[in-house]
Amino acid sequence: MAALKNIKFQFVLNRLFAKKSLVISRLNLSRSKSDDAVSVKSLLQNHRLGSNVLVKGWVKSLRKQKENTFMHIGDGTSEQIQVVIPSSLCHEDCCFNSAVVVRGKVVQSPKANQPIEVKAENLEVVGRLDVECFPFGPRKIYPPEYVRQHIHLRPKTTIYPAILRLSSIITTTLHNTLIQDGFINVSTPILTSNDCEGAGEVFLVRPASEELCREMGNNEKLEESYFNKRVYLTVSSQLHLEAMAGGISKVFTMGPTFRSENSRTRRHLAEFRMLEAEIAFCSDLQPILSTIECLVKQSARSLLEHGKQDLATVGVYYKENLEESLEDLLKTDFATITYRQALDLLLENKSLFNKSPRDGADIGSEHELFLVKHIGGPVFVVDWPAKIKPFYMRTAEDDNSLVSCVDLLVPGVGELCGGSLRENRHSILKRRLEMQSLAETLNWYLDLRRFGGPPTGGFGMGVERLISYLLKIPNLKDIVPFPRTPHHCPM
Repeated sequence: MAALKNIKFQFVLNRLFAKKSLVISRLNLSRSKSDDAVSVKSLLQNHRLGSNVLVKGWVKSLRKQKENTFMHIGDGTSEQIQVVIPSSLCHEDCCFNSAVVVRGKVVQSPKANQPIEVKAENLEVVGRLDVECFPFGPRKIYPPEYVRQHIHLRPKTTIYPAILRLSSIITTTLHNTLIQDGFINVSTPILTSNDCEGAGEVFLVRPASEELCREMGNNEKLEESYFNKRVYLTVSSQLHLEAMAGGISKVFTMGPTFRSENSRTRRHLAEFRMLEAEIAFCSDLQPILSTIECLVKQSARSLLEHGKQDLATVGVYYKENLEESLEDLLKTDFATITYRQALDLLLENKSLFNKSPRDGADIGSEHELFLVKHIGGPVFVVDWPAKIKPFYMRTAEDDNSLVSCVDLLVPGVGELCGGSLRENRHSILKRRLEMQSLAETLNWYLDLRRFGGPPTGGFGMGVERLISYLLKIPNLKDIVPFPRTPHHCPM
């Protein structure tokens, strides 16, 4: 049954990508009518020898000879095309990574590895480049730490556009897979008056103008003047999704999430994207586990189907065989163990860790990576101690000290995803909120249990962590276009 469902998902994804390609081709056709421009990718796929073309892009390589100048032009797609122009017509400002507009004819290339090339009749440099100050040179590979120092120029490298294109495939697949499975995409607020995780890792929001704050708040607490209460950047959309799941069976959102942790590891960011989903009438963890595994594997399938060229580029840069690792992932069944089983395994090997695992405590990063390595692949860890988990998780039916929740651990990353059944018993939830002084703030959340709220369950998945896992990119700062971390918020 699962295999048939995967086949159905893949069929629909292929149709969606095909429709997307059709839309893109129509957009290209519309653009052609206005300025005759054509993308490099569509030119290579639908070329007609002898036709006149207009190509816009950046010079990715340049080789000048006495008679002719040879250059490769890229326009942001995964393809490049060779342009040959008489050296007398090649503008002196034309150099590596300058922006150019080329007019010429499509001709057959004498080289076997490229079917066509453009014989240029005119070249215009529309974006000059200061060669002396530009931080990247042609045909050079720079380490991630160096590239990261120039985040506004990263799209001009070879590696970063490949990462962005593959990331786009993954996020598109996540969205389309959930839609096909009956989920409704909803927008949830970035500004919120609650701390969903209860850890205090929130950014406080208030107007920058103190004059406005005093005017609106009668010189009382400035941080409460605008909304009449404290308001934060969201750490999770879960509570809002639960409200939506009170009348819609399956909902999800994918948006920015903010955490004010003082953490500078390769796995943490102050701002990142979270895919969150909520399922109504969910009374056990299995639907949650199945959905999570399906999303991860569908993303891997889409990368193999639509991103092979970019996979090769990223694989060479990070010295990984990405196609092989993705194919192996598709053959792997995700394991499931309990927190107790995980802890026993860690305690048996506690001499291997810098920080020894403790019974009843959370599992650290080094412990997570050990577990996935020992088990040999992704693993769901279920049934955690209630005392280390948030208030909204449902107590296990057979043991009040445990909650019905799950963390997905994956190689190279550790925790990728967390989910749980939600506590839908009004009296129990009310008591927990009162213990944490949240009963007044989250009175509306209690109302969900009073007014026909079904049992629900859901999960949150770090999108950048999923990209990191599938593409084997060790540092999230090399995935996010503009990373925000403690003491670092450029641009």
